[in-house]
Amino acid sequence: MRKATWMIPLLIGSAAALAQDSSVTTLRIGTKVVAVSAVVRSKTGEPVGGMTRDDFILKQDGKEQPIRYFSQGSELPLTIALLVDTSGSQRTFIGDESLASDVFFETMLRRKEDRAMLVEFDRAVVKLQGLTTSASTLHLSLLGLRAHASTTGGTLLNDAIYETARDTLAHETGRKAMVILTDGGENGSSRSLSEAIEQAQRADVQIYSILYSAWGGFNAPTTADPGKAILRQLSESTGGRVFTVTAGNSLRDIYQQIGDDLRLQYEIGYTPPAETKANSFHKLEVKARDKKLSVQARTGFFAQP
Repeated sequence: MRKATWMIPLLIGSAAALAQDSSVTTLRIGTKVVAVSAVVRSKTGEPVGGMTRDDFILKQDGKEQPIRYFSQGSELPLTIALLVDTSGSQRTFIGDESLASDVFFETMLRRKEDRAMLVEFDRAVVKLQGLTTSASTLHLSLLGLRAHASTTGGTLLNDAIYETARDTLAHETGRKAMVILTDGGENGSSRSLSEAIEQAQRADVQIYSILYSAWGGFNAPTTADPGKAILRQLSESTGGRVFTVTAGNSLRDIYQQIGDDLRLQYEIGYTPPAETKANSFHKLEVKARDKKLSVQARTGFFAQP
């Protein structure tokens, strides 16, 4: 487990002062600081780089707050949890999911401080591989997805999110993302959807949901997909995105888009007002001063005890 604080480079002072002192001031941020991961998008939806702290507006419960800490996300460690639905409805897709996920891990784990884990869920939640820096180790664990797939029983989507966020990701620092491969079905969890979202928000985890099912374009029915609304709620509440695998948008294409997001993230930190009560929920809003740009970020947080 990494230390309970995380490091963000913060440039302080004028350009002249920085020219005299080329070192970057590094501040240690305690648990009372709220950290928000944000992705800025152009009108065409492409991630935008090169932003500064002054380019953002951050509000808690509708009131603007001063941004005290700012960093390019690429400067911070990255932790990824891949959750794969291995219930009976997903068996057809597991082979493709294993191959594409293998490439994804190879692409994302290029620095010694970046780690990933693999979890499968059907009638049980099983950690196939804990956090590791080794793409090779994850490759071997991906081979187990087919062998462990269940043909009967439940789909514990909510429990998988809740347990992974609480037991592992909540103890990590830096950037944290959960990628979920599923058709959005939920059956048998002891935790509700709202509890799963709350735990992800408490752990400062962005959820990237990938809908992979017959509803996504492979012999797609004409009616609306019932699982997509659930996945949209999970992702929008935590600052992530929802994707659908189709004939024109493969899983590898989607992984590439997620990778682009994570590489061009910004980490924004602020100290909540003194009257913020412990364990209370508060709305967050992050905007770009340039109205032509949109910001993808979580919409709320739970104050630390």
